[in-house]
Amino acid sequence: MASRYTSAFEEMIADMQAQYEDWVRAGEPWSLRELFSTPDFDIDDYCRDFRPSAFGDQACAEVERYCRAQGIWLEPGGAHYNSMTPYLHPGPVSVERLAVIGLFNAILFWLNDTVGREKFGHLADVEQQRARTDLDRLCRFLQTRIPPENPSPFESATTEWLTRLTELADPQWLDLFLASTLEHLRTAIRDQNARSRGDVLTVAEYIDLRAQVSGMYPAIALCEFGRDEYVSWDLLAAAGLADEVRRLQVLTAELGALMNDMFSFEKECVVDRSDFNLIPVCLLNNSRATLPDAVREAADLVRARLVEFRSRYDIVAARCARHDGMDPEFAVQVQRYLDDLAACVRASWVWQLGTQRYKGVSIFAENRPTGPK
Repeated sequence: MASRYTSAFEEMIADMQAQYEDWVRAGEPWSLRELFSTPDFDIDDYCRDFRPSAFGDQACAEVERYCRAQGIWLEPGGAHYNSMTPYLHPGPVSVERLAVIGLFNAILFWLNDTVGREKFGHLADVEQQRARTDLDRLCRFLQTRIPPENPSPFESATTEWLTRLTELADPQWLDLFLASTLEHLRTAIRDQNARSRGDVLTVAEYIDLRAQVSGMYPAIALCEFGRDEYVSWDLLAAAGLADEVRRLQVLTAELGALMNDMFSFEKECVVDRSDFNLIPVCLLNNSRATLPDAVREAADLVRARLVEFRSRYDIVAARCARHDGMDPEFAVQVQRYLDDLAACVRASWVWQLGTQRYKGVSIFAENRPTGPK
């Protein structure tokens, strides 16, 4: 249960910042690879054969052209976020589908980097109110699918994206996807820092909320759109696999969100002074914890989910290989979906390892410009 935020928590955050400065100056950097791995599992080996979509260059170029024309291309971060799409979605069957996914990602990143949770608290009151108004208009549009009057460039881009998505998507899937997107937007476009919230979430509460804030649930749903192949939950339930696959979805979302917390710790917690991140949340939930304690606890939570994901993946994949309780064609479809979830997990490591978005002064070896030694 969340605890009421007091000045004692502010002192803990200030102390964490001081510990951070000391560790950057004199401490040995932690290796995220070592933190996330186990004696019988190396995350780098697990991701070694991962490849982004072959349509990546074409789709990313189309997204950039469109965003620049609409005035919603971010500088200097645009190239970084745009490059994520072919990693997170290596399975789409066409350039067109990958480009629609890329435009969705561009819209979310534009929101995140202008009025999102890290930026919201730094906005002036009038800017925060404008952001809330714009969010209300956007949510109303996604609910009704009626374009707003006198649209801003951002709203025009969103209208174009939704038109293209609707033309290509399964109608039932589209309803569920837009509902998931709305849930994400309502949590992401607000200040989630403890002072603003007035409470400190437990670690479990934080993880649940962070998975929503991350946008990973809509991202996972887009795997089905990319392949133009939609999973039947009735057939999964009949095969006794619905609970396992839903748990794999949750683990995929949490791993994407929590690995990002580790990679983006400096960007969020040092530059933007946010405490809505797994590392400070671990610290705030243990009054005796140090920064190294919090880093290790956060890494333990990521590693445990990697272990569970691989175990559950193997169980369902074995069922698919045996066609156990499933039509053979459906078993093949489920296996492709499992592979898409695994690709999201692998992409969460590979893309963040390579992007320049998080490179700089860091307590983590992988975030330093020269990388691990």
